[in-house]
Amino acid sequence: MFEKHQSVGGRVSTRREAGFVWDTGATSIAPRGKLIERVLLDELDQTGLLKIEKPIYLHEGLRVKPGFSSGTARYVHEGGIDVFASRMADGMDVRLGVSVDSIEKSGETYRILDEEFDALILSAPAPQSSLLLWNLGESRPFANVRYRSCLSVLLGYQSELPATRYHALLDVEQIHPLTWLSLESVKSPGRAPEGATAMVAQLSAAFSFAHFETDDAIILETVARFIERLYGTSFAVPAYSSVVRWKYSQPESFASFERVNRRGSKLLVASDGLLGGHVEDAFDIGTRTAQLLVEED
Repeated sequence: MFEKHQSVGGRVSTRREAGFVWDTGATSIAPRGKLIERVLLDELDQTGLLKIEKPIYLHEGLRVKPGFSSGTARYVHEGGIDVFASRMADGMDVRLGVSVDSIEKSGETYRILDEEFDALILSAPAPQSSLLLWNLGESRPFANVRYRSCLSVLLGYQSELPATRYHALLDVEQIHPLTWLSLESVKSPGRAPEGATAMVAQLSAAFSFAHFETDDAIILETVARFIERLYGTSFAVPAYSSVVRWKYSQPESFASFERVNRRGSKLLVASDGLLGGHVEDAFDIGTRTAQLLVEED
């Protein structure tokens, strides 16, 4: 597996700093009875795996109210959501920090960085996978796949949050810039030093698109005002803050798996643009792609 970053997982990502722990992309795993459920709850090491007990509440213009109760079980690892990705990758031949910018075809094999392979699976977002295919002289029907971007703001406060009945806030309509607020130190222990609070604020598609290149300081100042309105002056100034930019955060439209992945091909695509952007969707599409490759063998 070639991975351009220094850790596996993509948006299943965790940042650790000064005793704080933030899940910067996906903030929980909701198996929903899909293929990932058996692997997460039965096959992998369960150490540190927690079921999030508190629900998700809603907010309208930062006015908090109960009301989001899907009954969906959500899980997270105490040490960070990236523990799941690391355990999945255990025992694999993973090349970290390697960016694949081109693929060559030589007869019936594919060449990447002077190594030859009988088959390849591309798991990058559809626009990046499409570019690799294009450079190889291939095209797949990705034209209708569209993504929304997301600015994810990591916040660490030296104040302890008063008891809340929820672990996250959601603006369902995405009218307010603050679409999602994950209270990291509420959803899981071990996410902040004693007496401190960790949060992840994820901003709406419209705000993220308009401010994707905006200076961090301006984004942080805006989000800090939202948090102060929610929790008071003790949360006016974070002790730690950082902005994570997800250009391809969530697919908003999809391509057909069958049309993109032709039977008999040894070059397959497992992009989230074929099914969905949640962790459980990514697991499903990866499994389906692998099964197609094995069936052809």
